[in-house]
Amino acid sequence: MELKRGIILFSIIFTVTTILSSAIQLFQGKPTDTNFHILNRGGVILIAVITVQLFYKIKLKSRVLSYFLPYAIAMGIVFFYVWLTGFIIPLHPDAYRDIFLNFTAVSLGVISIIFTNDQLRAHKGKVKS
Repeated sequence: MELKRGIILFSIIFTVTTILSSAIQLFQGKPTDTNFHILNRGGVILIAVITVQLFYKIKLKSRVLSYFLPYAIAMGIVFFYVWLTGFIIPLHPDAYRDIFLNFTAVSLGVISIIFTNDQLRAHKGKVKS
């Protein structure tokens, strides 16, 4: 079940981000994207999907830590991934800043959705009791 949900989530996020990236690049006058860049996007999205799974699995007494711990682990992995990528192609001077801002923005969105779902479930549980 979790694997299926992870594959579906990966597919949705990869499709949406690829379409958005392509639209932005076309708007900026860049008619092509490199295969390496597309594969890198897939790698980062895979890390993100695993992180989402961790958000659901790691439940600590502190809700803030329950969200921050998976994010911190994932951010470390993403930085390591970017560092490894630097051995294959030259990195943009702002590569670490860009991945930090992009990954953090998406993480905050995912955390907001998960938090809202948790709150709704807790509210429904109280109403039924």
